[in-house]
Amino acid sequence: MKKAWLALLLTVSVVAGCGVRPSGVIPGAPAPSGPADGAVLYFLSGGQPVRVLRPLPGGLAPVNPVDLLAAGPDESERDRSYTSEVPFGTTVLGQTATQNGLTVTLSVGVAGLSARAVEQIVCTTRDSVGGSPQIVLRGEETERGPLSCPLPG
Repeated sequence: MKKAWLALLLTVSVVAGCGVRPSGVIPGAPAPSGPADGAVLYFLSGGQPVRVLRPLPGGLAPVNPVDLLAAGPDESERDRSYTSEVPFGTTVLGQTATQNGLTVTLSVGVAGLSARAVEQIVCTTRDSVGGSPQIVLRGEETERGPLSCPLPG
C-alpha cells in the first residue's frame, strides 16, 4: 500500500512540475458551416498526384476545376513544390453524364496526355462531381477510358 501511495505521490509531483500553467477559457470563432470556398485539385508532388484544396475568393464565377488545374500551380502551391503535367490552357468543353459515369470533352487531344496528366484530370473531375464515376476523356477525335481515379477520394 505504501509503494502505491509513493508512486501516486511521485507521479502527481512530476506532472504538477511540468510547467503548464492553467488558463481561463479561450474563446474562438464559431465553427464554419456549409461548403468550403475552394476547389479540390490534384497536382503532382515528387511525381505523384496529391490532393490540394485551392481557396477561391467569394464572388468568383464558378469555373471547372480542370481549367484551374491546367492553369498550373499558383505561387503558394509552387512554393510547396507542386507541379502539373496537364498542358497549359487545357479547358473543359463539356461534360455528359452516361449510364456508367461521365464523359469529359477537353480542348486538347487526349491520346498525347501523359499518364500523370490523365490521373490529375480524372481525380480532379471525380472530386468535383462527387462520388467515383467511370470517366471517359475525349478530345480532338480521340478517347481514353473508362477511367477511375486510383487515389482514395
